[in-house]
Amino acid sequence: MLLATLLLAAGSAHAAVPDPMVRGSYAVTTMDPFTAGTVNLQEPAAGGGAATGPAAAVTLQLRGSLYAPIGRTTPSPVLVLVHGNHSSCDSGSAPDCTAFKRNDRGYAYLGENLASWGYTVVSLDQDQLMYYQDSPMAKGMHQRRLLIAAALDALYKANQEPLGPDSTIGGSLVGKLDMTRIGLMGHSRGGDAVTSFIDYNRTRPEPGRRYPLRGVIALAPVDYERRAPYGTPFMAELPLCDGDVSNLQGARFFERSQYVAPGDPFPRVQIGVHGTNHNWFNSVWAADGEDSNPNDAACSVTQPNNIRLSGGTSTYDSSISPATDSGASGGGTYTFVNRGSGDPALMGDQEKVGLATMSAFFRRYVGGESGFDAYMTGERNAEGLPELPESACPSQQISGVSRTGQAGQTNGLRIPCAERTLTSYFAAPAEREDVIRPEPDDPLGLSAVGTALTGGGFANPYLDTGGVLPKPATTSSGYDWCNPEPDHFAPAQLGKPGYPAATKACPLPAIGDLGGQSGIRENGPVNQSYGLQLALAWENPLAATGKPATIGTRIPAAKGDVSGLEALALGAAVNFFDPRNPAHAGEALWNPAATTQDFTIALTDAAGRTGTVAAADQRYGNALHPSVGDTTSKTHVILNQIRVPLADFAAQGVDLKQVRRIELRFGEEGKPATGSVQIADVRFQEAAAGPQVLADVPGGPGPATGRSTSGPDPVAILAATPRAQPSAKEPDVLGLAGATKVGSPTRCVDRTAPSVRVTRATVAGRRLTVRGRAADSGCRRSGKRAARKGSVASVQVSLAKATGKRCRFVGADGRLGRSMGCGAPVALVAKGRSSWSLRTVRRLAAGRYRLVVRAIDADGNQRRTAVRTVVVR
Repeated sequence: MLLATLLLAAGSAHAAVPDPMVRGSYAVTTMDPFTAGTVNLQEPAAGGGAATGPAAAVTLQLRGSLYAPIGRTTPSPVLVLVHGNHSSCDSGSAPDCTAFKRNDRGYAYLGENLASWGYTVVSLDQDQLMYYQDSPMAKGMHQRRLLIAAALDALYKANQEPLGPDSTIGGSLVGKLDMTRIGLMGHSRGGDAVTSFIDYNRTRPEPGRRYPLRGVIALAPVDYERRAPYGTPFMAELPLCDGDVSNLQGARFFERSQYVAPGDPFPRVQIGVHGTNHNWFNSVWAADGEDSNPNDAACSVTQPNNIRLSGGTSTYDSSISPATDSGASGGGTYTFVNRGSGDPALMGDQEKVGLATMSAFFRRYVGGESGFDAYMTGERNAEGLPELPESACPSQQISGVSRTGQAGQTNGLRIPCAERTLTSYFAAPAEREDVIRPEPDDPLGLSAVGTALTGGGFANPYLDTGGVLPKPATTSSGYDWCNPEPDHFAPAQLGKPGYPAATKACPLPAIGDLGGQSGIRENGPVNQSYGLQLALAWENPLAATGKPATIGTRIPAAKGDVSGLEALALGAAVNFFDPRNPAHAGEALWNPAATTQDFTIALTDAAGRTGTVAAADQRYGNALHPSVGDTTSKTHVILNQIRVPLADFAAQGVDLKQVRRIELRFGEEGKPATGSVQIADVRFQEAAAGPQVLADVPGGPGPATGRSTSGPDPVAILAATPRAQPSAKEPDVLGLAGATKVGSPTRCVDRTAPSVRVTRATVAGRRLTVRGRAADSGCRRSGKRAARKGSVASVQVSLAKATGKRCRFVGADGRLGRSMGCGAPVALVAKGRSSWSLRTVRRLAAGRYRLVVRAIDADGNQRRTAVRTVVVR
């Protein structure tokens, strides 16, 4: 009864979650083409040789399509969309097509929706750029980084003054853009480009400008540069019927990124979507053809039980030849006539899913609209709701024959909406307590909380006839560790024999079997989550020993209070090819819910009270449903999230303030007697007090404006990050003859930091109240430049316990976060500006704290107070 009451209360609390499918109140203007000057590009020939042909230096027009709100009186956040590799021309040949394809127009459905809420969206055209890329090796990543930087430089200039004659913008954007709120989305090679741009932007040398990124999406990305993104909220979206990047390389980004920078204060998100392919997130690509999905039971539109989602409404023009205006499929796609449309009535189910997930992410982090947090965390499962908004749940059933005779069908209702998605959320360190990662130095023996990892009763997870040979010896506990990331992505390009191989591979099927490396893109491993994992297999341990196989760890008292967090989460993947798991046959080839693996999660408190849950409960997500598909390229082993609300343990009497042990039990009575899985990243996470990171406005009313009011502040973090040194050999040359350089201002330039001081800091009832004053002088008249009055934009307070050079900062929830470098502070935003104050929201733990206050003016200049010591008794 108590559990039911808790669930009803939770459902009521989230009844008003905003719908990302709904359009906002602004009318939208579309600038097509959008042109903004030129950009100088040259991609080095990675294999050596002369800089000719595709490797030659070139000056290209910076162009695309722009979607902007009409009548918005406050500056708009800026979103830049970057498509991937595709054909450049409708007619003629690259780089100078007779008719360019305009791949940038394919995201109009996303651009128009976000513009209606007050965002300015630019989709970059790369039709010419795609000719100038080192396709065998570098794949155009360097070119795309420079193009993104050039676009942001041009938009920055357009916000300051009218652009020149080689532009359609003129003065239309002057004062209209909020360059403190920037988001990027890249698709396919564009996904790799926006991911690599995070690193490039962070260290961009002078005189290049750096931009505060508040959110980056990699949609069906490639992973040619093997990046581990950090420094911004990041989302990888995985189309589980991808026929191009069929080995779902975005999963690598998500897993690699989690621990690469321990003090990074931003979350990661991964969303897998059943029935979505590579091309149909872009309506121009959809009109050109289907991905490679031949005859797969789940993913081919020609198969009777496929779970594919439609790609748009087919509208034909009888005056155009069928070869030109074919559309891609009888299952419903855009055609030559209506590709590039943003009309919601024409959207297929796949576009609806893309709009819902990407719009929700951008509005949550770039706009700071905290109401969209529920779509990021996966928490809607626990409330009996699909992870998608109901308005985006697939509903179309389309069958037919295209003009060129391509028969096909798609059926959005083939499986329930709740089965369509697998959402994984890795919270920021201040809202997360890691328990089992595993640890690089001792993956089988040590937990993330410093206690022993214990367990036993497991069988060797590797198969006698599997793809990892020789078969590794069985460990003393039976379980093992692995990391599927190969030492070389493409060994053949380096003159090395054999398939890509990891130093400590995860379990694999035989090379020629279903899921084997011989049939996977680039011959990579079927396990696509590149990171440390625990490999667990069990063979009826109850019959052998009378006990289940177990793995767990003690949680020390200092780490045992998880009452301020919302959920217990972990990543899990099922080895569909292992005969110890349910048979991969029949309905299981297309229906993800036809079979499942399961185990018990147990949490014990200091008084010995234990709560248990079944990991496969639908309310906790779909991670334990094995892969669908009966062709190797459509089978996957990916770590997906199991998310258990901590309230489910509290309802069984567990004291969440005194948790002392977590244990996973396999082969218990009522659970599968045999199985083989990988697990990783066991953690408590999500602040119970609500969203903490970049949560500037409640609900979904449209974007906030200016610097973040809910730390951490991307502008401040970027300002504190060292740049790379300029290089004569690799100059950062953007624009032509200073085309993106801002002209001489008519008003003085403020380069003076504001003043700030603490007038009072008191501790009462172990809560700190600090008050002070801040002021900004602006700048004086100089020559023809008029004087300008200054203003303080934000006052931020950092409060931390320090041990050496490591600090634990007090977060917005009043709790101490994880240990991180003191140079990357977590800031609390004070109330007020010229006269400011801040009071911690809860009682502080006893001890000595470092107090530092920063004032930041409207031009980004900042000054901090000297470190002050505060003693809490």
